[in-house]
Amino acid sequence: MERYISILRVTCLATLSRLRKQLKQVSNQQEQFRKVTIQFFVNITQYYIKSSYAWTSLLDASLPGEINSASSENTLCFWATKILCTPDPQEKVKLTKEVQHWWDTGKITEIGECAPPAQPSRIDKLTVVQPGKIKRGKGGTQASRIALLHSLANIEQWAIDLSWDIIARFSSVQLSTGDSMPRQFFSDFVKVAGDEAKHYDLLEQRIKDLGSSFGSLPVHNGLWQSATETSHDLLSRLAIVHMVHEARGLDVHPQTLSRFAAQNDTDSVKILEIIYTDEITHVAAGLRWFTYICSKEERHCLTTFHDLVKLHFRGYLKPPFNTEGRKTAGMTEEWYVPLVKPAS
Repeated sequence: MERYISILRVTCLATLSRLRKQLKQVSNQQEQFRKVTIQFFVNITQYYIKSSYAWTSLLDASLPGEINSASSENTLCFWATKILCTPDPQEKVKLTKEVQHWWDTGKITEIGECAPPAQPSRIDKLTVVQPGKIKRGKGGTQASRIALLHSLANIEQWAIDLSWDIIARFSSVQLSTGDSMPRQFFSDFVKVAGDEAKHYDLLEQRIKDLGSSFGSLPVHNGLWQSATETSHDLLSRLAIVHMVHEARGLDVHPQTLSRFAAQNDTDSVKILEIIYTDEITHVAAGLRWFTYICSKEERHCLTTFHDLVKLHFRGYLKPPFNTEGRKTAGMTEEWYVPLVKPAS
């Protein structure tokens, strides 16, 4: 049922996106007509999305297991938006792996353009609280280790969505030079999405092995708050999500790893090491495309980064930093040390 509803939502949003693109060609004299027309279709789209449960009986129960290469919906952005609208994390992981394979093997060739949802879909049973109210513990008990793994799984699920969102939301972005983002940008974030899906899968299975399940504890949506804050600007998104938050993940890794190692939880340690190795490449991807855009637009990389972090990130960056991990990703101290709170 949820799968059919998500497909309907994506189709409606894709139609609206195409309409917006077409109406951009309308002359200035017809600007008022353009606005009225767009608003009309926005209302229609919202109505269909809200009424989607009533529509599911009209959908074919046997949806194809493979994409149709002749379909106008066979674009990377269509599938990115579909994944964002998929609430079940296992289905989200499955679709991510499939789309990554289709993209890598050339079954999907076009990037396309779609309007992503304001926020990804989530299963109803999740209890969402403010980030500061999550109790993780220090790993001294099995319950505490489950809480830590559950928190990481929540972060990885958001990370899957953040990877697809940057693809869909900024698919048609143009730099000040008039250039679009190169194809490799999208390939890099398809890989990031695939890595995050792998991480979620590993963590969820480990939580099950320890006698619990994902959704048994409260979660937060702090990462998506940063996505919303930076939804208007690709440079800001790269800076905050991929160069601040993901780099912070590198910083906390040594302590998190030591807590599981102290309890001889070797299975969890192996998973954390896999995640850490991949996350270094994710920070590197964010840094690479941030510097690429700055170079194209003749901006000073460090000054631009510092200004964007001060604008969109609350507070200062907090040590201790994983200097070695950040350096491996290409992020030297000049990037982050100036953003630490000055000594009083």
